[in-house]
Amino acid sequence: MTDKGSLNKKLYVIIPVVLAVVVMIAFAISGNITKKADEKSPTAATSASAVNEDNTSKKEEDAKVTLIAVGDNLIHNTLISAGEQEDGSLDYTSLYTNIKPDIEKADIAVIDQETILGGSSFEYSGYPTFNSPWEIGDAAIDAGFDIFNCATNHTMDKGWAGIEKEIEYFSTKKNVVQLGVNANEEDYNKITYYEKNGIVFSMLNYTYGTNGIPLPDDKPWCVNMLDKAKVEADIKEARANSDVVIVFPHWGTENSHDISEYQKEYTKLFSDLGVDIVIGCHPHVLQPVEWVTNESTGKKMIVYYSVGNFISHQIELNQLCGGIAQLTIEKKNGEIEISSAKLVPIVCHYSRGENDKFSFDVYKLGDYNNDLAASHSQQGGTVEYYTDLVKKVIDEEFLSMT
Repeated sequence: MTDKGSLNKKLYVIIPVVLAVVVMIAFAISGNITKKADEKSPTAATSASAVNEDNTSKKEEDAKVTLIAVGDNLIHNTLISAGEQEDGSLDYTSLYTNIKPDIEKADIAVIDQETILGGSSFEYSGYPTFNSPWEIGDAAIDAGFDIFNCATNHTMDKGWAGIEKEIEYFSTKKNVVQLGVNANEEDYNKITYYEKNGIVFSMLNYTYGTNGIPLPDDKPWCVNMLDKAKVEADIKEARANSDVVIVFPHWGTENSHDISEYQKEYTKLFSDLGVDIVIGCHPHVLQPVEWVTNESTGKKMIVYYSVGNFISHQIELNQLCGGIAQLTIEKKNGEIEISSAKLVPIVCHYSRGENDKFSFDVYKLGDYNNDLAASHSQQGGTVEYYTDLVKKVIDEEFLSMT
């Protein structure tokens, strides 16, 4: 009886220990499987503390994108001539040399291609009906631009044939996106989505008009127009399928720093539809930047009413001072935040050289100086003049002079 009692006592001790060990092993295995699954695809049930402990999961969830956008790539006759080489070829890389480092370091870089890239199929021409060499596009891509807005008031300058040639050009450029014009009705009804660093952007480009040149009766879809029904349908679809909705409208009053009623009308529509970012072109001069808060939802939208010209041979001093919209978009725990929205002023510089040929450059105002200003073909554009101008137009909150 003593031995049996002793055995029973041992069993009473061993069995609970064994059970405890089994339970611990089961929890360990279960916890490991759960962690592996969450590393691959975090679940909604994952607690904040678990996410914080799992650095891999946090990095996969959080993301940041830097985006820049510039204004009109407005190619006048003198700019076309500036790229002519002695051997008869065309090379426009020098137009963007000074600004290239700032373009290249952005995750996404957008340019407003004001003039149609019809290429050599048509005579190259400047104002009033433009046609630009494909080599202009090559140089802009080489400078680092990823996105080309092509719905402008000059899109129809060479008719449907010009649009066809521009579409043909961009079809050969891998990883470069053309917005605003369409090869067919199917493309017209598609939204352009662009994924970068884990953030999905939808990008929409429209123009107010085409300088009175009508769209072809059988191709009303070839250019994206600022039509409220079209805009509303596009943005609703974009909002449902992307993290960030950006609209690039070609709008406003030329050569005016003031916001027009037409711009205000569409700004309200964009805000009501849940747009995140608006970056406008067309006025050829800078216009204000502001946060617009929707009265119903409280959602904030950043609006750059006009970033002015990027490069051109316009002659008024305020037409020679544009800006680079510079934004940082972050995704934290699934929520989107525009953590920085700035405008960097730029100066389009040109001067006449040998054989009366002009050379063109783009400088950040912070890099410009009065020695350069003295050599500009248009006198009076001093650093002080441009600094005063941008401070009158752009609120200090958004202005970056570096």
